[in-house]
Amino acid sequence: MARASLLAVTFLLAAGTALAGDASFGPLWNPTGECNTEANTGEWLRPNLGTANDIVPLKTRIYATKEAVTDGVAMKIVYEKGSTGVLAFEKGKINTSLAGFTLYAKASAPLKFRTCTNVGQETKPVEIGTEWKKYDFPFKDIGFNNDWWQILFQVMGPIEQRTWLILDRIGVEGPAFDANPKIEPTTGPDDTLSSKDMLYGAENLAKTLERLKAKKPLKIYALGDSVTAGAQTMRGTWAVKVEDGVRFRYFGTLARLWEEEFAYKGITPVACGHGGWTTKKLLDEALQKEVLDSATADDLVILQSGGNDIAYAGSNPERWKADMKQLIAKVKTKTDQIMVVDSTVAATGPIIKVADGLSKALQEICADEKVAGADLTKLLTYRGPKFACALLANDYHPDFMGHIVIGEMIAPILTGKHKMYPE
Repeated sequence: MARASLLAVTFLLAAGTALAGDASFGPLWNPTGECNTEANTGEWLRPNLGTANDIVPLKTRIYATKEAVTDGVAMKIVYEKGSTGVLAFEKGKINTSLAGFTLYAKASAPLKFRTCTNVGQETKPVEIGTEWKKYDFPFKDIGFNNDWWQILFQVMGPIEQRTWLILDRIGVEGPAFDANPKIEPTTGPDDTLSSKDMLYGAENLAKTLERLKAKKPLKIYALGDSVTAGAQTMRGTWAVKVEDGVRFRYFGTLARLWEEEFAYKGITPVACGHGGWTTKKLLDEALQKEVLDSATADDLVILQSGGNDIAYAGSNPERWKADMKQLIAKVKTKTDQIMVVDSTVAATGPIIKVADGLSKALQEICADEKVAGADLTKLLTYRGPKFACALLANDYHPDFMGHIVIGEMIAPILTGKHKMYPE
């Protein structure tokens, strides 16, 4: 994180002191220097999904695509009818002596697109076409200054049909804009992952499946770290508070999708998430009072962890596996309906370095303990680090959109209707 912040500051200073007529490009950075629009494709630049009543069905989806002009990866946004068309980026300080914002874009059909700081602001849109083109947004034309706490990238609506937009090389340039920067366009198709390749041990949830088929009530207890706690879920969708968004988290999405599939109401998601906690701390300080004291043999318990174990506690996949087995043993005193979910990742850092080891450990846990598993690590890393961030609000934490997509990919473990990511 310290290195990222230094790079951000270095760019802002360098761009501000470039020789007259030069055009220096740099990505947009978040306020902490944790991520930027080039190295963390899609991260922090999140969709505004509207109000709580607007969020589902999901009308805006983001994923990383090979169809790009730089570094072989870009941000693809798919808008459905009724989407707000808004992406929000909470910014760090920007050198206002630069020329302005810049990006490359192309769309499935011509659309009007603008940058602003709130949707009530009047700024002139550009028309994006179906071929790659560079678009510049001079600070002087859009009235930019550092009082803008966020930058909005908006497709001007109303959006009446499915439309996709690809954005790449999003950043700032100055003191002048570069009319012909060096680019290296790449094309797809994008590699996909089937949900059946990230879900293990469905047979171990046979009791839960029978309960769903019989339309009987059950609870889904989700015990986990800050991902389960909903950290950063509201990013971009500021109208919905974290605590009001349990139904949009991955386990709340499971409840909704299973109710839809089995045509009844009665599945209750229960959030037992704790930011910064390791598997062992969840075992020692939360499991009994938050799960075992109230869960019954009819309930499903999801155990989600691993990120804090490895990123902050110096653990490794084998140690995580051993700790998770202890957690499972305690849960089995109440119910044998258990699903283990491994860790999210960041584009760099200790977790992505051991991603294959985490996936292997998860599969071994499922085989040894006769539990189900959802390989979240694999979902985020199957295409490599450059493509790992498109579901994330910040490092490790999905926003509401990311949670819903994750839930959609886990739900087939009981519906049998497998999905592909990206669609």
